[in-house]
Amino acid sequence: MSTRLGFIGLGVMGGPMCRNLVRRAGVPVTAFDVNAQALEAAGAERAASAAEVAERADVVFLSLPGGPQVEDVVLNELLPHARPGQTVVDLSTSPVQLAQRLAATLAEQDVLFLDAPVARTRQAAVDGTLSITVGAPDAAAFDRVEPYLRCMATEVRHCGPPGAGALVKLVNNLVVFETVVALAEAVTLARRTGLVGDETLFDALAAGSAASFALDNHGRKALLPDTHPRGAFPASYMRKDIGYALDLAEQAGLRLPAALLAHELLDAACGAGHEEEYHTVVVRVIDQ
Repeated sequence: MSTRLGFIGLGVMGGPMCRNLVRRAGVPVTAFDVNAQALEAAGAERAASAAEVAERADVVFLSLPGGPQVEDVVLNELLPHARPGQTVVDLSTSPVQLAQRLAATLAEQDVLFLDAPVARTRQAAVDGTLSITVGAPDAAAFDRVEPYLRCMATEVRHCGPPGAGALVKLVNNLVVFETVVALAEAVTLARRTGLVGDETLFDALAAGSAASFALDNHGRKALLPDTHPRGAFPASYMRKDIGYALDLAEQAGLRLPAALLAHELLDAACGAGHEEEYHTVVVRVIDQ
């Protein structure tokens, strides 16, 4: 009997990931989302609830806004219907400690839990070219889900035990957003002087040691045109992720000055009504 897959959460990233899973996995996929239109667009078999997904699927993928939602779905919707041998894979960006706690709780029911947050852009989710970092209890658990993850990603890496995937994703977002802040400061300063045009500035940076993924994507596509759309990765989500990293740093006895500044700028952007806009909107705070 073939493995049945489940998918819960069909938002900005989850929707296209689920569609790629439906197209490429070669096994049945059952999905649920509170948004009926998103559920229809996913192309999967529909479930009436997250609990129904748990009842029907052998491997359940989650793509949810953050830790509170993941914890609620796992403990209140999945766990009551769990059966030995099931696997839960969290594609969301959640706290490291939560991933470790859920892995331990589900293991008591002989259910595997893997933290497998995704990186790169929404377009990468559409194209199936995401990067996924995985925390798994052992190589066998990782091997079980890797083929399905490769339906959604070109880079899939087992980083270590439960929590390791979440840690790498938080560090990734920390580096990305701190780079976005640096680019936002650079373009704002250049604009104030009036000495260099935006295109010239970005071409020069890209040709030098400041070249980066963030420059090519967040810089050229958002900061340069000063366009920060909704429906991408919003400032409120980035604030959440930087907050998770700061919580982890505090528990480790560390102070991260650049991360604290990044979180402060995101707070200001969200407070100014930009919480649903692409996180590059932080340039508006710097410009003011």
